[in-house]
Amino acid sequence: MNMDLHARTTPALDLAAELMHGMSHPAALALRPQDAALLEGAERFRFGPGGALQGWGLGDGPVVCLVHGYGGLGVQMAPLARAIAARGYRALFFDAEGHGASAPGPVGFDSFITASAALSDHVGGPVHAWVGHSAGGLAMMRARALHGVAGGRYVVISAPLFPYVPLERMRELGAPAAALEHVKMGLAEQFRTGWSRLAAGISFAKEDEGGPLLAIYDRDDTRVDHGDAERIAGLWPGCRIVKTEGLGHNRILQDAGVIEAVTGFL
Repeated sequence: MNMDLHARTTPALDLAAELMHGMSHPAALALRPQDAALLEGAERFRFGPGGALQGWGLGDGPVVCLVHGYGGLGVQMAPLARAIAARGYRALFFDAEGHGASAPGPVGFDSFITASAALSDHVGGPVHAWVGHSAGGLAMMRARALHGVAGGRYVVISAPLFPYVPLERMRELGAPAAALEHVKMGLAEQFRTGWSRLAAGISFAKEDEGGPLLAIYDRDDTRVDHGDAERIAGLWPGCRIVKTEGLGHNRILQDAGVIEAVTGFL
């Protein structure tokens, strides 16, 4: 039976498509001179399908994988990676697709999920720990169930319980509720689940034999609710929580106290 597909288009659906398109093309974060210095001496490697992703490695020992956040760069994880390497580990970090030195492409939570899986495949063996910031932390945790990504322990820094951050931004810009309902469905598809399960924190469901989890959040973060730490702890018994103040969403990655908490946890 023939069907006029255009008849199914609504203003809310059209707007949702525009919002999702805008979200998949974030503004590029420039590499500053001081950032480039953080990469000096790091081993460069390519991984993922066709070598699309740019990664860096520091140190030797048990592997620790680090995942940056949406619109960020792998170099943001470099101070933490250097401290981890100094403790006797091999720290690996990278630019996600559509970010930095990696291949261009649409950005979504699903691209961070598949990038985490690709790094796991590149390692090809046990990973001592996974460390993720913001959207990267959320995606990294979901990659466990979707792609078998596994670690002996996990660290999430300023990671939202579910992808509400882009929704809040769209709402602030005046997007109507009808369009946001469509966006919710699009986001849920990226996590291969329904919105209700996603919002309930399915990404942080503990494995049967899951290792320890450390959740670090700043009370003055204006993007991610620091109360997500307690919500995650409710899903992951034994989760350790560290709260900071005055660091916000990104500076938390460079804080000496945070770095010490992460390296000590490892």
